[in-house]
Amino acid sequence: MRWLLYLIVMLTFSISAYASDINILTYRDDYRPLETFQAEIIFDKEPLSELSILNFEFSKNNAIGIILNLEKLSNKRYFVYFDIPNIENGIYKFRVKNVNIIDNGVLRRISEEKPVNVNDINPGFDYLSDNQNNDGSFSDIANTALGALALKNVNSKNADSAISYLINNQDAVGCYPKNNCNVRDSSFALLALSKFNQNYIKTKNWLKDASNNFELGIWNLKLEGNSICGDIQLNGVYNLNIENKNITLRCNNSVKFTLTHNYLGSSYTIYQYTGNNFSYVIDDSGCYGIRYKDKCDYLSTLYASWSLKEINEDFPKEYLKQNKLDNRTVDHALGYILYNENYDKDWLLNNYLNGYWSYYSASLSQEPNYFASAIATYALRDEFLFQEAIDYLNDKTKENIQDSALILYLLFKDERMLPSISINPGIANKKSNFNLRIKNNKEPLTIFIEAPNFTNLPKSIYLENEANYNINANENFEININYGNYSYTIPVISRNQELNEYLPLLPPPRNAIQFLNNDVNLTLNEDDSLADELNFINNWTFRLSDIKLNITGRIKEILEFEQDYFYYMESNETLTTEIYLNKNKNPIYNYYEGYLIVSSSQKTLDAIKLSVKFLGESLIEDYGQEESKQEQEINENEIKTSEEKKSNKPAEKKKSLWWLWVIIILVIGVAVFLFFRRKKEVTESFEDYAGKLKK
Repeated sequence: MRWLLYLIVMLTFSISAYASDINILTYRDDYRPLETFQAEIIFDKEPLSELSILNFEFSKNNAIGIILNLEKLSNKRYFVYFDIPNIENGIYKFRVKNVNIIDNGVLRRISEEKPVNVNDINPGFDYLSDNQNNDGSFSDIANTALGALALKNVNSKNADSAISYLINNQDAVGCYPKNNCNVRDSSFALLALSKFNQNYIKTKNWLKDASNNFELGIWNLKLEGNSICGDIQLNGVYNLNIENKNITLRCNNSVKFTLTHNYLGSSYTIYQYTGNNFSYVIDDSGCYGIRYKDKCDYLSTLYASWSLKEINEDFPKEYLKQNKLDNRTVDHALGYILYNENYDKDWLLNNYLNGYWSYYSASLSQEPNYFASAIATYALRDEFLFQEAIDYLNDKTKENIQDSALILYLLFKDERMLPSISINPGIANKKSNFNLRIKNNKEPLTIFIEAPNFTNLPKSIYLENEANYNINANENFEININYGNYSYTIPVISRNQELNEYLPLLPPPRNAIQFLNNDVNLTLNEDDSLADELNFINNWTFRLSDIKLNITGRIKEILEFEQDYFYYMESNETLTTEIYLNKNKNPIYNYYEGYLIVSSSQKTLDAIKLSVKFLGESLIEDYGQEESKQEQEINENEIKTSEEKKSNKPAEKKKSLWWLWVIIILVIGVAVFLFFRRKKEVTESFEDYAGKLKK
């Protein structure tokens, strides 16, 4: 029995070793929903039967329905393409499964899969856009302001519409909403207007004046009647300038008292009273009420303080510290944003509930409050729990306008609308002519097309919805469609031409060639010179050709390659060349900067940045930023892409361990041979097995 278990384990290893018998080639790893996924499938050994759509699967946790197009190119090569469904962000799997092959007379069933990254903006942005009113508003002023802030970087048209609504519905004195001003709406409107670079002066002045602040503006008490009030002989109307926040006045007859406040040309009635005696204390705490100079309301004061801090204005810090509710989350969340006290941070950490906060402390409630959670998460953006809280709130952006807008504004404002283009067909195989459809799934944009002149395809088009072109295919060629930093390659194989069995149809990913060196930043003496190795690897499954090394920027004046051209590099091969820095020891400037670039004829590219600062009194002090920008010979986005992947750079691909698999298989083979020899058992060949099936 122990031998049998050992044999099962060995056979399992043997089967897994054949996963590399299937090569899934894709040009892209990142897609948006509704874009077209293309893959070329190449088998090392010919499958026993022709593949069907049942041999393919697109999944995450479960299989996801797709309309898959399958083209057989040869007995060992297939091409598939399909439009990715409208799914959420995540890592999905494209799988080739249950393919039967014969290897050395043994029937084997093999499968292989490839990760597919679907990356799109948070679905809450679409939720907001879909729920915006025709006039640009989102139900009320505060929600309209938050909606504009949330959509600012994703849907500028809708965001601008919301801002226009705010501008058109501002009260004459600058507050919100028109004819019914309150502090909360005016605070969020001020925040939005300032972030959109609109004129917010009137709104700011109204909000500052709305606080209970004796020192700001002019106070006046109007007396109407006939009476003696202290030193005042009243016959009709008398205006008294108030210079003390404690007002007490005694009269011998009934008088009508009207207390007003004036600031920057605006006058507001604060209190009216008719009687013999007038007593009133003007609040000087700096707090805000729900409306203009109302009695203190802590939440209104919080929102007003937040918006004022965002435009670098003073706010009533001491009132907030002394009057907060210790069991309410938003008091500590906004408090930590406003004045950064450790107690507020500790309170938030202590009342965290695995991704969210409740409205009150965890001891009183465990019900999620998304509004408070968004502010608390933003407040703790430098803490360890930030990503977990982001992940929790990621799918809470379609609950209501207020929560969705605040979550998106505070936590997802770095997201940008990404283009989504789909194509059909993904390959034109053995057709004399075909219809090419290019469909835009999002905002209009310009796409660029590279194709032979005889196709009569335009070089560029402004694509709003979709475009269709009839293409004649009398020879093999390819169509390249470029948009933004993304592209498609559509292989075209004519009826009367054969496929090159040794060349893949899809180009390699742009990062198929990759430096193994990191960016370099050096400080040297002017008479120092250095030599080092430059290493780069071919991560693709096939050979790359015409490998070129180039230098951009001022650094090329003092840097040399031992060899800057290679005819080709095989799959997983690493090439090395020496580089020499300041070989002649005669720098002119104190600073040199540029990029080292490696490329191939298959349009692969990688770059690393090299910066050198020289120390020396005779050197010209010139950091050369403008010159470096002008001499840049590659697209800045391409450099950025290559730099971003450095942190996750693989040293080798899995196929480079072929020798280890050979050793394992040899050991297994010897063990199996000895086992069967000792037992003197007879195994049947595949031919015998097939013969039984025929009977």
